[in-house]
Amino acid sequence: MKKIITLFMAVAFFASATGAFAEDTMQRTLRDSIYGGLIGGLLGTAVMFLTDDPGDHIEYIPTGAAIGVLVGAAYGIGRSVHDSSFAEVEKDGTIKLGLPVVKAQKLYDEKLDMVEEIESIDLVRIRF
Repeated sequence: MKKIITLFMAVAFFASATGAFAEDTMQRTLRDSIYGGLIGGLLGTAVMFLTDDPGDHIEYIPTGAAIGVLVGAAYGIGRSVHDSSFAEVEKDGTIKLGLPVVKAQKLYDEKLDMVEEIESIDLVRIRF
């Protein structure tokens, strides 16, 4: 009976932990997709105004937004799967270059009685 209860509690614990991780991953990916779409739409508008006849190139705006959403989603998924820095130095001395990702961390400030979100980027990671 103890084995069954222990097994049930372990399954419940891992199922809830996976759900929380999946929710955070989806939230991050959605946020990055929205930002990517907004930035892509702005870039499409800027490129449209750089042409000789902007009225003939209105399609640059939704095209830029669509590309931005796809790039933002890819960035969000990549950031959720692997936290990376610009350069990683392995134990054997080899150097791997990668795309640095923004890490968000929430901290509670007792003096101000509020939660702050701090974002950081790792430029170099050295493994000992």
